Amino acid sequence: MRKIRVLAVDDETNILWLLKEGLTDEKIDVLTTEDPYMAENYLSKGVDICFVDIFLGEHNGIRLTEKWAAIYKDTHFIIMTAQDTGSNVIESIKSGAKDFFPKPFDLNQLKNKVIALCGKIEQHPIADIKEYDFETKNKKMLEIYKLIGKISKTNINVLILGESGTGKEVVARMIHRQSARFDKPFIPINMAAIPNELLESELFGHEKGSFTGAVTDKKGKFEEAHTGTIFLDEISEMDMGLQSKLLRVIQEKEVTKVGSSRTLKLDTRIIAASNRNLEELVAQGKFREDLYYRLNVVSIELPPLYERKEDTAYLTNHFLHKHKNIKDRVLTCSEEALEALTAYRWPGNIRELENTIQYAIVNAETDIIMPENLPTKIFEHNPAAGSKSTSNDLYKLALDIIESETLSDGNNAYEEYMKIVEFPLMKAVLDKTGNNKSISAKILGINRNTFRKKVREHDLEQDS
Repeated sequence: MRKIRVLAVDDETNILWLLKEGLTDEKIDVLTTEDPYMAENYLSKGVDICFVDIFLGEHNGIRLTEKWAAIYKDTHFIIMTAQDTGSNVIESIKSGAKDFFPKPFDLNQLKNKVIALCGKIEQHPIADIKEYDFETKNKKMLEIYKLIGKISKTNINVLILGESGTGKEVVARMIHRQSARFDKPFIPINMAAIPNELLESELFGHEKGSFTGAVTDKKGKFEEAHTGTIFLDEISEMDMGLQSKLLRVIQEKEVTKVGSSRTLKLDTRIIAASNRNLEELVAQGKFREDLYYRLNVVSIELPPLYERKEDTAYLTNHFLHKHKNIKDRVLTCSEEALEALTAYRWPGNIRELENTIQYAIVNAETDIIMPENLPTKIFEHNPAAGSKSTSNDLYKLALDIIESETLSDGNNAYEEYMKIVEFPLMKAVLDKTGNNKSISAKILGINRNTFRKKVREHDLEQDS
């Protein structure tokens, strides 16, 4: 069995060295180059895996991959970059790359990917801030961007699932922008916001005089989205009768207006979304099973913000720029405030974070958002904030003792501090164990005789 041939194309010599040293073994040979023209020479002689950096001087790695993937069909291309933005991930997958790895990368993951792609190798011989671009360090979001890149060239229906405020419409618009329909209409409609008796007319349109108040002909959202994309948000709120009509629209690719017998042929991509578990609704008989499978050709499940803590800084920075009009300038966020924002659980997800940033901008007295500018809820439900407060109190106690010892020319600051903080620890463990000294000493990890001595020192004998 011959070795796997890997080529790394990057303009950073340290990255090339790292890849060569980290991947080369008894199964893998690694070639490296900074020159795209030399890379083509290597590719023409046969390469199994080609790692390509996006930024290669005057060359663009995505465009090169798009070109090379069409020529060297036996080579698996993997794109790498330190700028793991949403569009970079999506464009990379669209270009023909098999995967995308953000820098700094994990060499073990890279090696595993190489082995996975070439497992049967013997059978194949041969800033100022830039515009927000959905930056992420979250692995789940990176996988979602890869999936969007894969489905962008198709017209299949997509179902987006996730809690309220996780950005389902944002992802739907991203899919539309990356598709061949990018210059055609994107029509969103929130099913939960429209009364059921009006929803059919909103979706499918109506003829003049078809019901009271129908004084003119009206186009439905599906007709407005012809040749483009319709986004059906909160699809779970649609009643069963309308679900049947929607199913027919999907199956027949045509729509009938309320009060009309004529059908209109449509070419519309459907992206649906829900914050509820549709499979459970199907089991409960509250959502049509056949409609569920028609919509759920590809599903995307967005993680809640508390599972994307590493993205809090990106999102905060984005919203500070987005809402700069509040004070006609862009504010920044202090490290302390960002720590609090990152620790908070965000039950309202990204939408709640955006509202919080707007609140903070209004409350900020300087160009820097401080913890006191944030809503109190950020700290009330923030265990880390409570821990930090306790630490601050102990720090203040230490300063008081040190100052007192300094003023009195004493040299017992450590002993005095330990006596104070030791007492609640001793009292707590005795209370927890029912005043059992042996068990208490074991929990604290100290000698039993030492523990008994400390009990006497703290005058806890009467309670033990």
